[in-house]
Amino acid sequence: MEGVNKKGYLSEAGASLVDQKLGLNVVPKTAVVAFAAPTFNYSALDRGFARSKERIRSRYPDLGRRFRRIGLPPKKGSFQLFVSGYEDATYWLRQWDISPEQAPPPATRQQFKLQFERLVILDYIIRNTDRGNDNWLIKYELAEARPITDTSSSVKSNTGSPVPPRDKSPEPPAIQEDVIVDLSDSGNPVPGNDAPLGGDAQVQTSNTDVTSVEPNISEISMPTETPVVLSTVTSETDLEHVSMPTVAIAAIDNGLAFPFKHPDEWRSYPYQWSALPIAQEPFSEETINEFLPKLDDTDFVRELGQDLKRIFETDKSFNMRMFNKQLSVMRGQIFNLREALRSRKTPYQLVMMPPQYMIEVKRKHVRPSNVLHVRTSGEESHSGLSDSAVGHSDVAGPSSTSAAPTASQANDESDPKSWNNTFKQKVQTRSAFFRMW
Repeated sequence: MEGVNKKGYLSEAGASLVDQKLGLNVVPKTAVVAFAAPTFNYSALDRGFARSKERIRSRYPDLGRRFRRIGLPPKKGSFQLFVSGYEDATYWLRQWDISPEQAPPPATRQQFKLQFERLVILDYIIRNTDRGNDNWLIKYELAEARPITDTSSSVKSNTGSPVPPRDKSPEPPAIQEDVIVDLSDSGNPVPGNDAPLGGDAQVQTSNTDVTSVEPNISEISMPTETPVVLSTVTSETDLEHVSMPTVAIAAIDNGLAFPFKHPDEWRSYPYQWSALPIAQEPFSEETINEFLPKLDDTDFVRELGQDLKRIFETDKSFNMRMFNKQLSVMRGQIFNLREALRSRKTPYQLVMMPPQYMIEVKRKHVRPSNVLHVRTSGEESHSGLSDSAVGHSDVAGPSSTSAAPTASQANDESDPKSWNNTFKQKVQTRSAFFRMW
């Protein structure tokens, strides 16, 4: 891939460092480690040396102690924390598109928007050239009903009066079968099954015909229970016992990041998330207030470059000249990002801004910032950069010399740590042949 360092494990660790420094919390913890295992790809020479040393140590222990290493040589690589419960972004994006009833509610969608903007910030700063919708993950947990615990021994009705709790399975009143009365002419009572033969129960009968008498319903006493009136459950009461859906994003596969130049040949390596509808919405105020102060601080940007250097210089093939080019690309991305946050642009508008290079200016070469240096070749550079987004167009480029300097620009001129006094800007005018590939 053009312009990308071949050491992918360094890019994985570098992306985790940028994530931790900015407080994005979308990249699983990643570090550079050294392991040795027989399943790794070793040459026949390395495996032969390892077997020979093992045999010598087993036969001649005194000689084997002189070896500095026994076994296969360790290999360096990136070690990333495994995350569980996540699915490819393609899966959930398709589910939400096909089944709108499964789409997140407004509160969860706002949470997803904030997480998505953190992914945008990460990918844009490290210039990830391999960010498809299949290598960033989404964890979406649906709403669950929480069990309701009874805190009182009595239930209140809608009138406010306490009502004793009802039994879950009330038993019906017992039917007494003490005496079975025979209404025939004999008039002799027939003892029941449970009544003794010499019982005290007596029944009076007459010789006249027995006529049926309808019982008075008002005189019959039935077992009664205190009724419980349940009030209608409102939606707010329902929400109190239902947990809202949660969503989280994990950015993996960052091995093709930190290029030493912007794509300018055949492919442009676009961010596939820029085609999503959520990428057409401006950056939220929460994201702007949290990350813009860090991006404005040139000391923070310089410290970030020094921390990345400690990771990349662990490789034997580290080239300082190549690493400086990688830093100039990253600083150019940060410059565009801070301008987009100041202007309240959308992620889509951010990726459409022209690529830039920001080269650190040494103190002995600093010139007055009101002087404009123009190169007539394929690039143009200048040191008079504006830290204010007022009056800027959608395309971040050289500031106009005809515009009158504002108060914020005047303050930036006198600040030795401002962007225009710390870095020199180069705008890349050459673009790739294919814009969407």
